[in-house]
Amino acid sequence: MGTTKRIRKRLGDAIGDQRIVRIERKLKFADRIDGFVVLVGKRWALVARSSDGGFFDGYIAFRIRDVKRIKPDRTFESAYARTRPEWPPRYPSALRLNSTADLLQGLGLSGALLSIQKEKERAAMWIGTVDEVGEKYVYLHEVRPDATWHSSPLGYKLKAITSVEVGTHYLVGLAGIAGSADTPRTE
Repeated sequence: MGTTKRIRKRLGDAIGDQRIVRIERKLKFADRIDGFVVLVGKRWALVARSSDGGFFDGYIAFRIRDVKRIKPDRTFESAYARTRPEWPPRYPSALRLNSTADLLQGLGLSGALLSIQKEKERAAMWIGTVDEVGEKYVYLHEVRPDATWHSSPLGYKLKAITSVEVGTHYLVGLAGIAGSADTPRTE
């Protein structure tokens, strides 16, 4: 069994587990992912992310082929997460994880802010709402860190995207100040 198949199986086995997993990826600028595995597809996996202390912090989808190592949590954080109102973690709608386009279309349906990362290139994220998903590109109507919106959507190559986040504390806070792309914040 190939490495990617073994990783996919380990991630699949972790769905519904009562313990946080710690996922290390081989990309130059990738952070470790801690959380509960919620869904596993052919190319992508979705984790209900946890932050320090066992608090939930949105969801992160990542490419399975980029995973280097998966370790179980050996701290109190898994036990604390089970006491939170978000327990048990599950994504609120159907989501296909077989391609980057499928993933972005599914995550973009709600109109909520999401962030994409290209961790092979740099440690940066691009935040916005999905405007269009094409065969090779996704177009985001982006919001800047000062909570103002770009005037038109910007495109990114699907094959360069290594992770996508939704529902994090940062994204929820930014959306609360920025408003929507249709009704942007005014100074």
